[in-house]
Amino acid sequence: MYYLTKDGKFVYKNTKHNLNKYITPLITDTHMHILGFGEKLLNPDIEGLKKEDIEKIIIDKLKDNPEKVVLRGWSELNIDLDIYSKNTPIILIRRCGHIAIVNSVILERLTKEVDNKYIDFKKKIIKEKALEKFHEIYGFYSDVKRAYLKAKEYLLNKGYGFIHSDDLHGISKEDLPFDDELKVFEKVAINNYNELIDYYEKGYFNTFKAVKIYVDGSFGGRTAYLREKYNDGKDKGYLVWKEDELKKVLEFCENNNLHLCMHAIGDGAIDVILNVFEKTKPEYYHRIIHASILHDDQIEKIKKYNLILDMQPQFIESDKKILKNRLGKRSKLTYRFKKLFDEKIPMFFSSDAPVEIPDWFRDAKILNNSGIPLKYIIYNMTYFPEFIDKFNRENKYLIFNENPFERLTIPDIGG
Repeated sequence: MYYLTKDGKFVYKNTKHNLNKYITPLITDTHMHILGFGEKLLNPDIEGLKKEDIEKIIIDKLKDNPEKVVLRGWSELNIDLDIYSKNTPIILIRRCGHIAIVNSVILERLTKEVDNKYIDFKKKIIKEKALEKFHEIYGFYSDVKRAYLKAKEYLLNKGYGFIHSDDLHGISKEDLPFDDELKVFEKVAINNYNELIDYYEKGYFNTFKAVKIYVDGSFGGRTAYLREKYNDGKDKGYLVWKEDELKKVLEFCENNNLHLCMHAIGDGAIDVILNVFEKTKPEYYHRIIHASILHDDQIEKIKKYNLILDMQPQFIESDKKILKNRLGKRSKLTYRFKKLFDEKIPMFFSSDAPVEIPDWFRDAKILNNSGIPLKYIIYNMTYFPEFIDKFNRENKYLIFNENPFERLTIPDIGG
């Protein structure tokens, strides 16, 4: 039997059976929302559905007199939800999770609670901080325990054993239903520096060792913050965090040995992060999640700092339909996985579920087709994240019939 070691090599070990098999740890997905993914598995998915099919789902749900109707998955949709109810809150969240269509009862409540720049009253659309406020007021999940169990079942069957997740939206740490069967490295999501201090004083960081912030939004919602205006829009998107407050959060993480995870899709958001890193010069490793569009000058700066880039290979396929319209010629600067590999910038790989369905095998093939060696891909999907999450990866494992560094085949799960 050949066992993958922490230094990235397969080493032969005598065993009872001495089969010509190749053993690796289970897969790590370094960025998802596991409870949100479970909710997606439990509820109707409207991704790819026609408007009339979505309408039928809404009508059927309203027959049960629910407290609210929450659906997710649309990409392009024009619908007036007041037609179906002006009293029951209805929200349709875009597949990216950064923008949503709502009915008037939600708008009326949010108008009093959040900066109206995040609300399009004419189209009844809410974005970013307004969407986060919705979750805070109305709740994020329908059934936390069932959502976790459903997601866990799917992930374990797919060969995942370790998840870096972001779930503290509208719930507290006591509500998290995690167990030891699936190891979850939770990132504490915050909206501002004061929230960070509040979590600290409540003892959250005695348990959790990572902080999550959203510096901008998404390409799909035109809320990712760009250097220049959108090719098909009127502005550059939304910068959710300003430099001075981000700098305070980074300094706090450095002083308290916390891992900072920064959602940043647009090149403008990346500039803000790099400016803060230039001023702070952090000692510990931190992470940019997505880094979807990168210029050469930004890549050179990233190499100077202890930064990991957490990338989503399936975004290449999912964003194909919109990138040219959104970015024009700049679309050539998106998802530069091979360039980052060549420049030796450390990368994690993830799904961002429920945005994408977790499928490490699919992602590995996408990366390999881009020119990245299987040896790098498999190691980075198994052992590499251990230096951040500190989870023991020796208990369960994947069993490959062939050397996965040379040819990728679907493995069995053991342990």
